[in-house]
Amino acid sequence: MKKDNQDKGDGVMRLKGKVAIVTGAGSGLGKTIAQKLAAEGAKVALADISMENAQKAAEEIQKTGGEAAAFLADITSEEQIQKMFAEVEREFGGIDLLYNNAGVSPVGTVETTTYQDFQKVLAIDLYSVFLGCKHVIPYLRKRGGGVIINTAGTFGIKPIPNKVGYSCAKAGVISLTRSVAIDMAKDNIRCNAICPGFVDTPLNKDFVGEERENFLKTYQPMDLKVQADDIANMAVFLACEEARAVTGQPVVVDGGTEACLYY
Repeated sequence: MKKDNQDKGDGVMRLKGKVAIVTGAGSGLGKTIAQKLAAEGAKVALADISMENAQKAAEEIQKTGGEAAAFLADITSEEQIQKMFAEVEREFGGIDLLYNNAGVSPVGTVETTTYQDFQKVLAIDLYSVFLGCKHVIPYLRKRGGGVIINTAGTFGIKPIPNKVGYSCAKAGVISLTRSVAIDMAKDNIRCNAICPGFVDTPLNKDFVGEERENFLKTYQPMDLKVQADDIANMAVFLACEEARAVTGQPVVVDGGTEACLYY
């Protein structure tokens, strides 16, 4: 028997009938966000550089009664992004929400990071967000407005050592988010960024053990591990009508880390 979509507890699915795209949705944070949006009634397009991962994640949503489809896209390719948006519109009839989530989190200082590596992290973490915002706007405008959410990061607000490429890229995402929000408000398009701290996802697999525990004890006042669900819950709020007056904001979800950083 097919299960009904979950809801927030009062029988109302806040995103029912909306079409959402999540990039990097084949695993980790993107997958969790896609699942949460689907549980709130959205039709979800899961875009990923791995079609196999995207397909598996879409099938998991379908098994719970959600509507989802997988799409192949290298988000650093303008051509592939444009193609993916067109395919989503053909599949679902339009686009209401884009979540630019795909990214990398390399380590390195300005001395140890090569120019090629710096270019790579900017291409994945910043330029791809620009391309997503730029090319989704016509689709949102056709629907009378819509929502863009970008994954930024706590360290885009306050950098930490050994994260020069990531911190620069995420700072750029925050500024881009504000610019899009200002420029597109007239079209009823909202744009916000979510700034996660250290979340238990594959992206942070290298930051584990004693190093992680020491950092969290020093810089995260809340005694908890920020989970992908915490980010996904914020994404649902920013996507729905309850956040209709929220735009241009870097929303921090990090257990208080940003408030404690003094670098």
